[in-house]
Order: sequence, then structure tokens, then C-alpha cells
Amino acid sequence: MFNGISLPFGLRLCELQPQDQVFAEALFFSTREFLYQMPLAKPQVDLLIKQQFMLQQASYSTSFPTAETFIVNIFAEPIGKLVLNNTSDSLHIIDIAFIPSMRNKGYGTSILRALKRLADQTHRPVRLAVDQQNPRAKKLYLSLGFTLLDSSTTHDTLVW
Repeated sequence: MFNGISLPFGLRLCELQPQDQVFAEALFFSTREFLYQMPLAKPQVDLLIKQQFMLQQASYSTSFPTAETFIVNIFAEPIGKLVLNNTSDSLHIIDIAFIPSMRNKGYGTSILRALKRLADQTHRPVRLAVDQQNPRAKKLYLSLGFTLLDSSTTHDTLVW
């Protein structure tokens, strides 16, 4: 279904393959750099992040058993990851992340716009949850027309 999504900049979504796991883990580590500011030795922080990565993968598999994971490539180079639960009710973006050097370049916005076009064609909403500690991401989603649906103590659920 996602082969037909038109993406600019040489972007392409490719289903996660076993050989992509090393990239996916490194990407996850890059989103947890702040943990190295804790008063712990680097190996302890590395172990903590590795455990968080494994717990996240297990949680996604349990909570969203039909979700698909894509590596975001630009001209065949991996730059990010998208986890999407595509159901008859909605397109649910579970996770979207980019390596540090590829953030703030419009790639995420392009993917979000493409997913919105797909959802519009199939008359479904796009859903996602954003961490309340990530105001930049929330600002982006709101600027793209997402609206607040619900809030928990840690996350805001948005819908388009």
C-alpha cells in the first residue's frame, strides 16, 4: 500500500528488514542522548537505553500487532523510521524519528503530508500521540492541522 505514496526529496519508505535492526537501535539511541546527563557511567546508560529499546519493541508488538515498521531512506541511505498501524478505521502513526543530522529538514513534514493525503483518499483520520515533553513535535503536528483529541499525564493524542 505504501509503495504508491509520493514522497519528495528522494525519500522512500522501505519495510524494516532484519538487517535494519542495527540502524533502528542506533536511531533509538540518538533520541535518548539526554540520558547521558544522568550521574551514571556510560555503560550503565547504554544498558538502560538498550532495555528501553527492547521494551518499546515489545510494547509496539503487543499493543499494535498489525503495525508495520518502515525505514525512511533518502537515495537509499537510511535516515529514519516510521511505525504505522494501518487499519480500516485510521492511519495511526505510532512512531516517527530521524537521525540527528536529518532532523528539521522537512522530511518528517513530507511524510506526514503524504500520510494525510492517503488518509484523505481513503476517508480515514490520522492519529498519533505526542510526548508532552516534546513541544516542538506537537507544534509541528498542530501546524499541519492536527487537533487535540485527548490527554494523559504524559502524552497528547492528536487527530487529523
